[in-house]
Amino acid sequence: MDWKRILIGKWSWARPIKSLAAIYLMLCFVAVFFADRLLFIPPVSSYGADLEGLITLRTEAGEEIATLYFPAAEGMPTFLYSHGNAEDLGQALELYQVWRAMGFGVLAYDYPGYGQSTGTPDEGSCKRSVFTAWKYLQRLGIPAESIVIVGRSVGSGPSTWLASQAEPAGLVLIAPFTSAFRVSIPFPLFPRDRFQNLKLIRTMDTPLLVIHGENDEIIPVAHGRTLEEASPAGDKAFIPVSGAGHDDLFEVAGDEVVGQIADFARRVAK
Repeated sequence: MDWKRILIGKWSWARPIKSLAAIYLMLCFVAVFFADRLLFIPPVSSYGADLEGLITLRTEAGEEIATLYFPAAEGMPTFLYSHGNAEDLGQALELYQVWRAMGFGVLAYDYPGYGQSTGTPDEGSCKRSVFTAWKYLQRLGIPAESIVIVGRSVGSGPSTWLASQAEPAGLVLIAPFTSAFRVSIPFPLFPRDRFQNLKLIRTMDTPLLVIHGENDEIIPVAHGRTLEEASPAGDKAFIPVSGAGHDDLFEVAGDEVVGQIADFARRVAK
């Protein structure tokens, strides 16, 4: 008795092709319907309502966005900061305070579902949030040419999108990705990729600074280098940080990173 044929069946080239197609469709389903749950991992809020400088903004869809704002010293630029994935705005307080001590203004905000913000984090809600933060700075009378947009990690997504819609003085990307799905697969394979930074960056001449740890195992340094190379901006730079990974970038080279961002902001802002 041919047990192999009974258990496995008759071989044909259609079988592996059908299997691959089934696997691909299953992965597409996950990418379309569950990617946001993997991309956004809100931590337990690190701050309360008594945090100095905390205000609440409301998006056009009704999300309440926790926002931290420190005004700039006279003649100094303002940073609009989008934080990383598994952190909230309270976990970068030390960075804001350093910028504040240097005279820079800072507006940092939490994505929907993060910290004290309401709603659910996804690409659309994050875009609404960063645009709401931008409009708030405009209402305060801060001109676009005095605002430098800064995005770290997943924050590179809303930051790059906003820079493509507005006309900021400059864009700083810290450990960015070319797109969310390309972090895992380096070519476009699945539909509805999130935050297609590479596609957008090619259309922008906004001054650009990209900073990336050379030992980054979460978002490989090639992503940052690719974005800088693809930018048509006349004023652009890529700064690789030796010995730094993804989460320890500021621990390894905090003074260098802060200094590079400060020099860039002073140069491009008016």
